[in-house]
Amino acid sequence: MRSTEKQHGWRGGRTVALGLLLGVTALAATVTRISVNGRVVPGTVVDIGGQTYVPVSALKAAGFTVGTSGTTLTISTAAKAPAAGTVPGGSQPLTALSGCLNQTLFNGVWRVKFSNLRLVPEGSGARWHLDLEVRNGTAKMMTGADGLLMADSLHLAFLAPDGTPMNWGTTDELNGQKFTFSQLPPSGVWRGVVTTIDGNDARTGRPPTKLLWRVDLSEGGDFARALPWGVKDPSFRVDLTCTK
Repeated sequence: MRSTEKQHGWRGGRTVALGLLLGVTALAATVTRISVNGRVVPGTVVDIGGQTYVPVSALKAAGFTVGTSGTTLTISTAAKAPAAGTVPGGSQPLTALSGCLNQTLFNGVWRVKFSNLRLVPEGSGARWHLDLEVRNGTAKMMTGADGLLMADSLHLAFLAPDGTPMNWGTTDELNGQKFTFSQLPPSGVWRGVVTTIDGNDARTGRPPTKLLWRVDLSEGGDFARALPWGVKDPSFRVDLTCTK
């Protein structure tokens, strides 16, 4: 058992019975690849005593959160978004991939990381700046708009502590367009800044505490729908008060 676990690189020797998760009791011994939502992920399944086991890495690729506490292996799906924040134009909280500053979030198509929130003086006022890094996680050449990741005020919202979306200005929209219409090759990366002037009220006493980036699959055509989205809701929610 130990040598087999080591050979397949299973974390801490812990694997999970696929039959318990997906209702499958066994797979043929000849199966050597794992496909998650049509995308092949690293790892190999193995049948032991009539039970089929998969690596923890395959569960993570399927969108599960996997962790350990003492002798217990915990598996959970993406949590519902907290009720405090809403996106403009909707009355319900956005269910999304959640994370912190300096944390890369991956929805099967885009790898997104925000960092370095700061208030930058500008003339008689100021503007909140947030560094953005986006990587194309597909095998296709495309822009942010092609992949439904648009950095504009209709899709990306900075939220104040009370949950109110902050207002964008012309400069903010132009900063967002620099990413939205940049052409990225497979594995290509874009690094830049998104900003909000907060209705000319950007100040230290009213910092943005959350950022919501809505990715709406209903807005896309055949190209966008055919992309390898790895989660049901590929939107992003970033807690700007925590750092990884």
